[in-house]
Amino acid sequence: MARTRAIDFDDKQQLILDTAADLFASRGFASTSINEVAVACGASKSWLYHYHKSKEAILFAILSTHIKEILVRAVEVFDEADPPEERFRKFLHEIMDIYAEARSKHVVLLNDIGNLPPQQQDEIRALERRMVEHLIRLLRDLNPGLLDERQAQKVYAMLFYGMVNWTYTWFDQKGPLAPGELADRIGDLFLNGFIGLSAANGKPAASAA
Repeated sequence: MARTRAIDFDDKQQLILDTAADLFASRGFASTSINEVAVACGASKSWLYHYHKSKEAILFAILSTHIKEILVRAVEVFDEADPPEERFRKFLHEIMDIYAEARSKHVVLLNDIGNLPPQQQDEIRALERRMVEHLIRLLRDLNPGLLDERQAQKVYAMLFYGMVNWTYTWFDQKGPLAPGELADRIGDLFLNGFIGLSAANGKPAASAA
């Protein structure tokens, strides 16, 4: 007879992922033992292995669930019928909210993917490529002429992700600037360009289109 899954199975599994993400982000994946993850969860290694068969399995679950959440929320915005600029700004707000809510998972995604087996790395990279492809389509809607060349498409997409992905190294969501305000500033900078911003208040200059 098949073993019945506990009612709180998903909650406990999520506890492991959240706890491990915090440890991996602060100490690094290689420097964190499976026993330390279990202790931080207030449990034993055998209990933890009931939910995830290895430390690498925990890492893969962290990264795959994180990027899939970003994809789901992003696609909802990309598929809306709103004008391109409005969709772009909505997307920015979505990803900055996710990065603020799940900072540790984002840090692990950027720093520890290399600790996965090659096949699982490929799966995560494929999800990341989908994020780039969705963004390129949105950028093409914003400025079709600029993205006529295929090389330019990737350049601008990667410039954007390069700007937002590493905000975790300095941005403090408990500081004076809220994630939504940071998203607005990034949107202004990317859409209007640095020269088009007013030095006085960081807002688009009156003459900027």
